[in-house]
Amino acid sequence: MASNPEMHKPSVARRIFGAIGKFFAVLGKILGTLLLVGLLTGLIFGCIFAKYVQEVLIPQSDVPLENFTLDQTSVIYYTDPDTGEAVELQRLYGKENRTWVTYDKIPRDLVNAAIAIEDKRFHDHQGVDWLRTASASANMFLGGDSTYGASTITQQLIKNLTERDEVTVRRKLLEIVSALEFEKDHSKQEIMTWYLNTIYLEEGCYGVQSASRVYFGKDVSELTTAECASLIGITKNPSYYDPYINPEANRERQLTILWEMYDQGYILTEEAYRAAVNQEMVFTNASGQETEGYDDNSEYYSYFVDQVIRDVTEDLCKTYNYTEEIAEQVVRSGGLSIYCTMNPDVQSVVDEVYENLENIPKTDSAQQLQSGIAIIDNKTGDLVAVSGGVGEKTGSLTFNRATQALLSPGSTIKPLTVYGPAFDKGIITPATVYDDTPYSFEGGAWPKNTNRSYSGLMTIRSAISMSTNTVAVKVLADLTPAYSYQFAVEKLGMDTLVEQEVIGGKTYSDINLAPLAMGGLTHGVTIEDMAAGYATYANGGVYREPRTYTKVTRMVDNREETVLNNTQDTVTAVSTKAAWYMTDMLQYAVEHGTGSPAKIENMAVAGKTGTTTSDFDRWFCGYTPCYSAAVWCGYDVPEEVNLTDSSTNPAAYLWQKVMAQVHAELPSATFQQPTDVVEVWYCRDSGLLATDACKSDPRGSRIVKGSLAMDDAPTEYCDVHTYVELCDETNQVANEFCSQVEGNGTHTVALLNLNRSFPIPNITVADQQYATYSGSIPSGYYRALSPSGTSMGQTCTVHTEESLPPEEPEVPEDPTNPTDPTDPNQPVDPNAPVDPNQPIVPNPDTPDGEGGTTEPPYHGWEDPANGGVVPDD
Repeated sequence: MASNPEMHKPSVARRIFGAIGKFFAVLGKILGTLLLVGLLTGLIFGCIFAKYVQEVLIPQSDVPLENFTLDQTSVIYYTDPDTGEAVELQRLYGKENRTWVTYDKIPRDLVNAAIAIEDKRFHDHQGVDWLRTASASANMFLGGDSTYGASTITQQLIKNLTERDEVTVRRKLLEIVSALEFEKDHSKQEIMTWYLNTIYLEEGCYGVQSASRVYFGKDVSELTTAECASLIGITKNPSYYDPYINPEANRERQLTILWEMYDQGYILTEEAYRAAVNQEMVFTNASGQETEGYDDNSEYYSYFVDQVIRDVTEDLCKTYNYTEEIAEQVVRSGGLSIYCTMNPDVQSVVDEVYENLENIPKTDSAQQLQSGIAIIDNKTGDLVAVSGGVGEKTGSLTFNRATQALLSPGSTIKPLTVYGPAFDKGIITPATVYDDTPYSFEGGAWPKNTNRSYSGLMTIRSAISMSTNTVAVKVLADLTPAYSYQFAVEKLGMDTLVEQEVIGGKTYSDINLAPLAMGGLTHGVTIEDMAAGYATYANGGVYREPRTYTKVTRMVDNREETVLNNTQDTVTAVSTKAAWYMTDMLQYAVEHGTGSPAKIENMAVAGKTGTTTSDFDRWFCGYTPCYSAAVWCGYDVPEEVNLTDSSTNPAAYLWQKVMAQVHAELPSATFQQPTDVVEVWYCRDSGLLATDACKSDPRGSRIVKGSLAMDDAPTEYCDVHTYVELCDETNQVANEFCSQVEGNGTHTVALLNLNRSFPIPNITVADQQYATYSGSIPSGYYRALSPSGTSMGQTCTVHTEESLPPEEPEVPEDPTNPTDPTDPNQPVDPNAPVDPNQPIVPNPDTPDGEGGTTEPPYHGWEDPANGGVVPDD
């Protein structure tokens, strides 16, 4: 029987499975080959890596704790003013700033908080948490956040000790190998002890003991669970999680740590967890650092030492590109010699006054009135004394109101941003006259003066003495705010002024009339800034950047090596003439104006008061030939300053109390006047040379004597005063009928030839009462009003034709006794005496015999130098 050929063919299924088998056979060979290649490659790289680790990393991984000392002492010195020798002021010990605490004194909650948030497998790994390391590595290679933390507490300690912080693979590998090697030689307890004693916790705190004293005012062993979590929370980013600076962020971090502690079993019950979460946090500022003051036996750094530490730290960061943490550590324990600028005699006076609350003016507030003072040596520009607050200091590196607080300077800014540069540019002289009237009228008359009134024409001397806002604004408008801003920033170092800044969606700028003329700045200035600015005028127009130290050195191989050389920036801000003008004006303000409470016996004083809106800030900035000082008074939580024991500006009072003692043993001194100054009699209403009309003003003589540089002396005569006949009865401009009324007459005075008008009504100006009403005013404008409602310049309306008496009938001449006509050959002698016993005698002082005088007239009643009164600031 013949066979069927179809029966010998393989089925479709067998063919398919056969093909699949061949595929996997080939694939297996390929994968096997690749695996073999991979294994061989891995083995090769593994051998290379192992060799690299063995020969390169391990030799560099040794971190012997005995090589790390934390108590290298830095010393701050001052110069003895009598001997010129360097005298120790303050020793900065590493132990005092990083107070070492043994493991048995550290609360378990603090250890557990660190483990829960920083290294949850701390007790299980051998220095490296491979799971976190792998996760971080994968995250980096997959394009995630490469800053994801993988470092264990051991690795963090090594990083803190070695200061290896470069972001490289090699550094990370070395850190891993170092941690593995480190844990072979040190116990977990030892590692944790070193870690908690070296971490940086902001506010100058290295280690948990000093931080506990600063933030909670108690020993670390006394911390609660909630406080432990808050303290450890700072570690992640000290400047951000500082509870003083950012309490909300610290609270969020604390809650995260408390939850991790509860979730990981370190807080055993929900009740304990809730209690920790609900505990009210009370932060103090009571550092436990024990240091010795130069003469006050304080356990804390003085305000001056605080500022020296801050300044040296900042300059180390700038010079060596240190992080703030490293720079602070170098200052505290780097074995530095720091030579500061403090004058112990001046600082002792400041401490004596400011630490005794009995010296601080009393107010009606529940808050303690606060104050800050900065004193600068005029010759050197160095800061020689400072106080950042009143009462006894309660901590080291506490907030310094004299150098750190940005404050609104009020009117004390006017000499720095308005008058000084305007004198320098020749826009004004002390005799220049501006009209004390509003500058703008949108939304009402602006600006307003402190006394809520407008005086009218006044000299720059009077405007500064009376702290007149309107004149300052008008001078600044002539100077331009742009120039003023540039001058303040570039020539006076006022770098906190804002060119433009968006805050809360609103744009702010200090390049404007109000901030620069009246002190309402975006952020403000420091007391130190103001003292340095005023010292510029005391120093003849030369600005020197204030400094707290001159140099920093350290011993290297038995030789002194300079670490920082703090040379000053020196700028000629204004001319000698402008500086003297400013000094002369400010001295006048102290002698006759708002600064009178700052007078010092036998010592010349120049200065200016300042008050901000609602009396929140009170200032006095001034100087003598020796020192310049600025004083601020106010509250940490702003409110109106209402004194209960005095009406004197509290800043001026404290300035005088300190500076009088500082100068008590110094010889009497005056400010040096330039040689090219002349005395000029000029009209205080025009600023021009005086005429007879200037002394015929109804207010009295308006002629004053002033000192001006020869090239600034006026050469033209007053054109403001004009003679006017006034009615005796109404004291207004006489009309044709005033002199015809029986018993009435007229008299001649000189009024102000002004034509004031404003685009809004009811603007009252004090001297409008003595102004003429000549000329028309523009349409839509309103004439200025006088305080009395009437003006001498208005024409008398009382006397009219109807007010004249009726004319009597003419009596005919008696024909029997006619009057003899005058003999034309013998006219009446006009110089013949009316009464033979009282002949007319010509005045020998004038060639024409008409009277007059060439003697300088006396000042008017308003001149403070002659018994007058200048309104308060």
